[in-house]
Amino acid sequence: MFQISKLRNAVVLIAAVIIPIIIVYAEAEQDNGNRIACFPLMEIDNDQTLDSAFCQSKGCIYDDAGENVKCYLPLDGSKSYGYQHNSTVNAGDGTYIEHQLQRRQDTPSLYGGDYEKVKFKVTFYGDKMLRFTFYQDGSSIENNQPPVGLNLPIPTAPSDTSDYIVKISDSIEGGPFDFVIRRRSTDQIILDTKLGGLTIAKQFLMISFALPSEHLYGIGENTHDSFAHNMNYKMHPIFARDQPPGDGEMNLYGSHPFYMVSEDDGSSHGVFLFNSHAIDVTTLPYPGLTYRTIGGGLDFFVFLGPKPEDVVKQYTEVIGRTMMPAYWSLGFQISRYGYTGTNDIREVVERTHNAGIPQDVQYADIDHMDNQADFTLGPTFLDLPEFVKEQAVGGLRFIPILDPAINTEKTNIDYPTHTNAMLAGAYITWFNDTLQPNSDCSAFPDDCQPLDNVMLGYVWPDGRTAFPDFFKNETQVWWKKEMKTFHDLLPYDGIWIDMNEPAAFDTNKEKPFNYPPDKHPWNLICPVNEWDDPPYITLSASRSDTNRLSDKTICMVGRQGQNDEHLHYAVHNLYGWSQTKPTYEGLQAATGKRGVVITRSTFPSSGKHAGHWLGDNTSRWKDLHSSIIGSLEFNLFGIPYIGADICGFFVNSTEQLCERWMELGAFYPFARNHNSLGTDPQDPAIWPSVASASRTALNIRYRLLPYLYTLFYHSHTYGSTVVRPLYHEYPTDVRAKSIDGQFLWGPALLISPVLTENTTQLGAYLPADTWYDYYTGKKEETSGTDVTWNTPLDKINLHVRGGYILPQQLEALNTKLSRQNNFTMVVALNSDKAAAGDLFWDDGETIDTISTKQYHYIRFSYTETIVNGVAIEGVLNMQVQVNTSSSNGLEYLKMDSALIYGLEKSPKSINAGIFDYNADTKVANLFNLARPMTSNWEVVLTF
Repeated sequence: MFQISKLRNAVVLIAAVIIPIIIVYAEAEQDNGNRIACFPLMEIDNDQTLDSAFCQSKGCIYDDAGENVKCYLPLDGSKSYGYQHNSTVNAGDGTYIEHQLQRRQDTPSLYGGDYEKVKFKVTFYGDKMLRFTFYQDGSSIENNQPPVGLNLPIPTAPSDTSDYIVKISDSIEGGPFDFVIRRRSTDQIILDTKLGGLTIAKQFLMISFALPSEHLYGIGENTHDSFAHNMNYKMHPIFARDQPPGDGEMNLYGSHPFYMVSEDDGSSHGVFLFNSHAIDVTTLPYPGLTYRTIGGGLDFFVFLGPKPEDVVKQYTEVIGRTMMPAYWSLGFQISRYGYTGTNDIREVVERTHNAGIPQDVQYADIDHMDNQADFTLGPTFLDLPEFVKEQAVGGLRFIPILDPAINTEKTNIDYPTHTNAMLAGAYITWFNDTLQPNSDCSAFPDDCQPLDNVMLGYVWPDGRTAFPDFFKNETQVWWKKEMKTFHDLLPYDGIWIDMNEPAAFDTNKEKPFNYPPDKHPWNLICPVNEWDDPPYITLSASRSDTNRLSDKTICMVGRQGQNDEHLHYAVHNLYGWSQTKPTYEGLQAATGKRGVVITRSTFPSSGKHAGHWLGDNTSRWKDLHSSIIGSLEFNLFGIPYIGADICGFFVNSTEQLCERWMELGAFYPFARNHNSLGTDPQDPAIWPSVASASRTALNIRYRLLPYLYTLFYHSHTYGSTVVRPLYHEYPTDVRAKSIDGQFLWGPALLISPVLTENTTQLGAYLPADTWYDYYTGKKEETSGTDVTWNTPLDKINLHVRGGYILPQQLEALNTKLSRQNNFTMVVALNSDKAAAGDLFWDDGETIDTISTKQYHYIRFSYTETIVNGVAIEGVLNMQVQVNTSSSNGLEYLKMDSALIYGLEKSPKSINAGIFDYNADTKVANLFNLARPMTSNWEVVLTF
């Protein structure tokens, strides 16, 4: 049998034979942080083959003393490597510039297949967005695009005052090619390709940018130790894989080749590579970035901001705004892998309720299925439907899991899901007969494929599995019908889709780890070919057990698409994305309600239909911190409904860790406690201390849900973040640019958790502004500096920013109950003694209430009248700006009370309700206001 471990060297040797050897020798130069590695994977693996002779034979420079990069391209960039000008074509209307490029004859081929002639096109979309693309001459931009629809505006020539200037190198024929984009207002470089390294080949594309600063964010989905990237030659792999978060730069479940840079003056810009192939991105200390990918095109969009939130809005306008989650999905949720039956779930719900801990959603993992087969119930869960119906009366919602892999060998019961899939032609198939393994399992028992041309693997079910091709219309119809049939049996409210990278266990090994021991060993073995074994294998494959792209997933030579037009090689990173939309549509068709979908694998625009959790983390303090980093990144990526498994998934959580994690998790947009099979229960009522801290933190969350829901309204309609880093609100604050242990809900609520063990004194940072302690309303004495707060185990630090009004609602044990309670608000005054806020409100579950105008939108404000430097009157105002005739419950509710933080003196009187005033904290409490929520009003304070 072919030895997979030898494959990479074999490919390199073949390339060495067929590619002309061109020696371009030069003395090693000082490493100024701009070295572009010729063979980065060999550097990482400390491959002994990477010596001076091999390096120089490829036209590269070798530095034996190099600490980070030993073998690199000549440092004079495109003058000796890359492409040169052939001709230039400018659009008559100024909407684009196109250049024809010729590969330089002295440029060595690193991995083979280089294109001799390439086109470079810059397309302008007005003053704040542009696109640049490289593609093979004779082809087109569209031929290289992922099959993902973008919301592109009509190309528009930039004005003379556009935010950017594009300068392409001297276009004299034969001259070296490079280009730079600058910000017009500051002349700051946005990106500059003079670093060199431009390569356009069949299966290897590379480009490097010089960046304006080291404050780089995004690039996912992979593990990072900090939100602001380490720029010291760190390589980040982008390839969807069933890979739990761990240590080091690891590729995880999704693909998000988008980054944001904060420039020195506080302006920000973003760059998106529209490519669905495997990608490696390396940071350079210069500062800069090098992209390497194994297919598609180098197709980049640049968003000029200039505010950080502007960048996210511009990006999400192109990829699509986030879905509007159901109101109940913002409540607390409990799950675990390891329930043995409905009774286990009932016990969890009862002890949570008895502890007074709010809960809106209960989950069931694959335990609920019959031998892990989708759309089935196991023998100990046959009473689950009755339990779900019973709990729904009180307001508890239910979400089951669905994996894409379908059991093709289910024998203990009739399994129409698979039968229907075969009739629909729903599965991924082999590219051709030559690549498909033998179908005769008697003669070839190890890696046979016995189901026609369907590609089979092995996951959780007790039989070979097939993988639906969601690019096919027939597959989507089949999937939605299965969802509807299952909902008729089990009335779920949302859906959780997992394992959709897609995951397949131990591909290319003798057998999967969970394969039945009484059966002859079998597995999915991918044939050796140019797609499963490209000349540049990527970091994710290099780190795998088999050095192949197909490790932990299916073969790259799968055939997909309505007309078999896609290789899995090209659309692997889109698998979860392709499943998400039909799942969201199937959920809404089955339930008739908005609901929510949670997906593991994502791609740009997945947020239009689903939220995401950060995967199979571990119960350790490092992962507590990492959850903030991941949540901030996914808000950049346009998926703000995000959270981590609270208290950790793998290994047993400790009581203290779970207590701190429940406090932090209460402020994830998606707040779910979930852990793994074989670990101890960790739902918050297990420990009295955790129950107490959870009750406190979650009650605050529930009180603030109107504010959080309004943030999602703004994200859905305008593309802003929900959870955001401090620097988004303080872009010129250099200290804020590195903060990732604290975060904001929108612009107004600062969350500062304890992230280390046995700590009650928290060192934090408070940006220069007016801040109030959420609990007491007392103004912080200092800001713009590091601070230390006493933070006992049962507390998380919360601060309200001056100038904002936070609408609140009295908390309850779930949102069905809390939505019936009256409103209150926190009015936090800024230095001008003013504040403003807003509220979006609908029925919380009807589909498309915004487009159909079935909602209320309300603005709040507080201002003071000053005469001779003395406040004589303060007015708290509510204006209903969108008022529909639909009944959503708001007409029965009142604004019952308000807390005004930072009120310098006590009112003498108010025109509604009553008040008290704390002279020490300078907080006024207005109560018994009884103001309506569907008509305008004023509360006047007289001083």
